[in-house]
Amino acid sequence: MPQVRLLRPDDVPAAQVLMADTWSNLLKRQTGMDISYPVRPAAWYVARLRHEPKGCLCVEEDGRIQGTAFCLSCGPVGWIGPMEVSPPMQGRGYGTMLLEALEVYLMSRGCKAVGLETMKDVSKNTDFYTGGGYAPEQDMLYLEKDWLEGHDGGRPADGRADLKEVRRLGSTIHPGFDPSKEFQMFEEMGSGRTLHGEGAAALLVLDPIPGSGKAYLRTVLTEGYHRLSEGVELVQRAEREALWAGARTIFTIVSSGSELLPILLRGGYKPKGVDVRMMKGSFTRKHECHLFSWSG
Repeated sequence: MPQVRLLRPDDVPAAQVLMADTWSNLLKRQTGMDISYPVRPAAWYVARLRHEPKGCLCVEEDGRIQGTAFCLSCGPVGWIGPMEVSPPMQGRGYGTMLLEALEVYLMSRGCKAVGLETMKDVSKNTDFYTGGGYAPEQDMLYLEKDWLEGHDGGRPADGRADLKEVRRLGSTIHPGFDPSKEFQMFEEMGSGRTLHGEGAAALLVLDPIPGSGKAYLRTVLTEGYHRLSEGVELVQRAEREALWAGARTIFTIVSSGSELLPILLRGGYKPKGVDVRMMKGSFTRKHECHLFSWSG
């Protein structure tokens, strides 16, 4: 009988195997190629378990973990992801069990809305979430920028987050919105660097897929349109620091309504794919001078 329970630290190795198998199977179905997806670092799970232990779940049957799911509470909004079910066990309701359990937890934390992101062109995914009461809200564009060899990246600054300032910036987007957990988690993992400017902050993640040679501009927060130039400056600083750290490419995920999107496109970022953000409940935003993704 399948049972949803909290994920424990000693479950991490099994969760890593499950994750790699799930994504490798998806890549094979999409491309026809046997590609081994890189294993998610154990430090990622440790950080999640530390900062949102009750938002780390698994479904277990006959002593084996057959699915995992994660969420973060960010004030009045929570986001779900990633959620992974063993390929042979998909279609048995395990995903629904995990999704409903995460929603119950997020609501207990005071979240009035729940969001997630999934592959727009995989109807199996979108149909699953639509059936769970989620509605498409925005397209999320995967953008990537390649580097020229020999460019001087410059030495980075301290890179630690002012969490009070991150919370303040989040609240200018939506009252009470608090994305500071992600800044903390990636910083503790040793891969996250926070860049601060006047009325703006950015989260840069170095080597998110170990050995990929890529960096990930995860978040840019600003106070609003009057700080758009500061946001652009942080994007440029993130690019330089990524180069200094040895990255050959930087990528980001940005909503189709972001004020930063046309600037990124003019700055050499190229679209590589499209996901969709889906919501249950309303998450209104006072401005769109930011970028953040709820992709797991």
